Amino acid sequence: MNNPVATYRIQFHKEFTFSQFERIIPYLDKLGIRTIYASPILGSVAGSQHGYDVVNPERINPEIGTQAQLTRIHKQLSERGIGWIQDIVPNHMAFDPSNGWLMDVLEKGERSIFNCFFDIDWTSPVYEGRLMVPFLGNPLEEVIQNGELAVAWQDKRLVMTYYDTAYPIHLRSYTSFLQATEDKSSKAIQRLMEQLPELDQVNDATTYSLRSQEWQLKLAELLNDAEAKSYLRACLKTVNTDSALLQQVLDEQVYRLCFHGETDWQINYRRFFTVNSLICLNIQNPVVFEHAHEHTKNLLKTGVIQGLRVDHIDGLHDPSRYLEQLREMAGEDAYIVVEKILEAGEALPSNWPIQGETGYQFLAQVNNLFTQTGSQQKFTQFYTKLLGEKQVISRELHDKKAYILDEHMRGELANLTRLFQELNLIEEKELAALPDDTLKGAIREFLIQCPVYRYYGNCLPLEKSETDAIQAILERVRTRKPSLKPAADLLEDVLLTKPLAGDGDYNSRALRFYQRCMQFTGPLMAKGVEDTLMYTYTRFIGHDEVGDSPEFFGLNVKDFHQHMLDRLTNWPLSLNATSTHDTKRGEDVRSRLNVLTDLADEWFTEVEAWQQLARDLKKKNVPGMDGTEGDAPDVNDEYFIYQTLVGAYPMPTVNSSGDSERSAFLPGQDEQNFAERLGEYLQKALREAKRNSTYTEPNEAYEEATKAFARQLLEQKKPFWERFEPFCRRITDLGIINSLAQVILKFTCPGVPDVYQGCEGWDLSLVDPDNRRPVDYDQRQGWLEELTGRDTVDQWDDLWKHRYDSRIKLWLVHILLNERKLQADLFANGHYVPLQIEGRYKQNVLSFARRYQRDWYVVAVPLGIAQLCQEQKTDVVSLNWGNTRIVLPDKAPVQWWHRLIDVAGSAENGILLTDLFTFLPLAIIKLN
Repeated sequence: MNNPVATYRIQFHKEFTFSQFERIIPYLDKLGIRTIYASPILGSVAGSQHGYDVVNPERINPEIGTQAQLTRIHKQLSERGIGWIQDIVPNHMAFDPSNGWLMDVLEKGERSIFNCFFDIDWTSPVYEGRLMVPFLGNPLEEVIQNGELAVAWQDKRLVMTYYDTAYPIHLRSYTSFLQATEDKSSKAIQRLMEQLPELDQVNDATTYSLRSQEWQLKLAELLNDAEAKSYLRACLKTVNTDSALLQQVLDEQVYRLCFHGETDWQINYRRFFTVNSLICLNIQNPVVFEHAHEHTKNLLKTGVIQGLRVDHIDGLHDPSRYLEQLREMAGEDAYIVVEKILEAGEALPSNWPIQGETGYQFLAQVNNLFTQTGSQQKFTQFYTKLLGEKQVISRELHDKKAYILDEHMRGELANLTRLFQELNLIEEKELAALPDDTLKGAIREFLIQCPVYRYYGNCLPLEKSETDAIQAILERVRTRKPSLKPAADLLEDVLLTKPLAGDGDYNSRALRFYQRCMQFTGPLMAKGVEDTLMYTYTRFIGHDEVGDSPEFFGLNVKDFHQHMLDRLTNWPLSLNATSTHDTKRGEDVRSRLNVLTDLADEWFTEVEAWQQLARDLKKKNVPGMDGTEGDAPDVNDEYFIYQTLVGAYPMPTVNSSGDSERSAFLPGQDEQNFAERLGEYLQKALREAKRNSTYTEPNEAYEEATKAFARQLLEQKKPFWERFEPFCRRITDLGIINSLAQVILKFTCPGVPDVYQGCEGWDLSLVDPDNRRPVDYDQRQGWLEELTGRDTVDQWDDLWKHRYDSRIKLWLVHILLNERKLQADLFANGHYVPLQIEGRYKQNVLSFARRYQRDWYVVAVPLGIAQLCQEQKTDVVSLNWGNTRIVLPDKAPVQWWHRLIDVAGSAENGILLTDLFTFLPLAIIKLN
């Protein structure tokens, strides 16, 4: 197994290419990175900032580099002992004219050799099975009337153009097109056209593809001379100026251009979530699997990459079977992790042949560890008082999922209902006995009530735990919607009872329906929770995070230890992530926000004072989505803004005397545009929330008023700022300690630490695209050169004095990366030993040991640091830990050596924290 030890995530795109990456290889090597974890690098839509919109999986994206460059990079990395994990996208491709496979389908329909590649329902009653192309800004009839569509001759074929996009035209339309004028075409063209009826009778896809291509090439040759070109222009003019002819050409296609909003209520292809521009693959088809993975397979075979990260595993028809195929392709030594969001109490399927998931579970566990559990009731009460009503999270969760299904996925629900009926899973008389629409209603509730992203059963009858889960869902449907009981009973009979009879054909049909449902529970959860609820339920936005949940509020030490023990037992090589390209907030934003839970009463006092100081900054009588008028922002969005400001406001500068000041921004941090970034973020947040604005119907008046409110809060001469600034500065220092403690846990707990690009420095980013901004690697490299050039590692006083420039975090990451490199076996395979704390502040420390053979490491980090500072009326570096000590197991070595500072000692009666926390309340020590 290629154990990556630690990974570093790189986001490739046209502004950060292989060439730019090559320049930072020496820096990453010096930092201590031993595995690159790369975003998708195969052919994607021009200008893509992420690479998940794949258009050609058979080559490297030319915007980021070439195969030759990647081979050269591989050689450089190999010489330094650095591996490569590659992110792959098996679920979908871009619905884009540059997607050659898909355009072939649009041109030839079911006779395309790529027809089986895409999850298209050719039997759908929607447009009589003609594939929807939902990218028009208005209904088709209006687009034609406005002259926005035209036939054109491009790349030796006819295409239908809509602004700068072009879609292929079926050969059947060439006849009507080339006979559009009264002028006569050449005899050669006429003879060629006479071949079309015969060609149209060819059913074999390969033969049809070859012969149609030959026909098009011959036509292109005939249209080369001046007379033919003139005739072609005449045909184009005739068709494009006659709406009836243009409509005729459109009607002859195997696809139907339509308004993008139509997919809210009808659709005949599977898409990624609710994104029209991403069409899903039939990756379960062996031919599709082979073609989609061919280039990746070669990269593995040649050793260019040693591992894979699988994007959106939950979207696949049969994730378990897919991973078995992937493992067979990749080999036993390949490191494989999957992107998977686990809900509370949910475990990764133990039979998957992988090393684990991409780290969201660890992110949530650490985030909750630093949340003061005792403040939950206070935060809930304050939020209820703030809104003037109680928000029940379970009801909010149901309602948001229901909103997404009803407003944006009605087509998917209709397709599932039709599939159920077509599979003949029940007698017609049973179906007829159901009240109108109750079958659809029961399927709807079944999807909404699913408590996880999906289940993975791939044969019927389901195994017991999954059977119990499905029964529980259906029981909730019956309890909460009594009118749906007959239909829910019928679903239970189809999915759980009848399969027990062992009828193979029946079970195969019922399984098809079940797995299809599971392909939509995930998108419903993601869009309802991640992209809606996490922007509306703002009791504490620190847990409105991917992998985490608005419902969570803290995790005690005992439970955290148990999670780590389980992690070591089941998935010791899962990634430990704290920031990713998809997180809603950077890791250091959350670290700050968690401080608020330690200072709940003070936080509420501040918010109430800020409300008074900022009330005149709101705009009055702003029209809302429901037509009523009110203040902008409303109280929920206002509270969201205050939390965002505390969490994400840039670090202060430090003057020559070491004092911090807010009057300027750190050089190189690109924070001068914070107000602009905040405005862009708030616009996205408002539209995701779908309360006061949406993407489809933006409420620009409300958005602009909210952004103006936020901008005015940042004006440093106003009363709000005078109150906000000192509080935020204090939270910043406390958040730094949380952040550094989080770094230590990420590198020492069971799992593989993952550093998202640039997060070796402070990560005060917001949701994408903000978290994908360029990283100043020159600055980081200069800092690292400076730090490693010093004679001693004991430089923490200076680092703390200049903590806002992020060198302190960079140095800690460097130390821990190298510590893991020296002790790879210990951190990969070593036991996790929870350690007891005794003394006055035992509730404020988490400590554990990692033991492998005779090697021992002990880790200690503080919890609830803000409360201690408040109690002792001092700052974080001056805390008195009194008699608090770490108790070591009986057989543990007693001599210890601090790995962060040059301090050693003996643990005859435990280890006093006053001996460990001499510079900062952080420790990783080696026992001898």
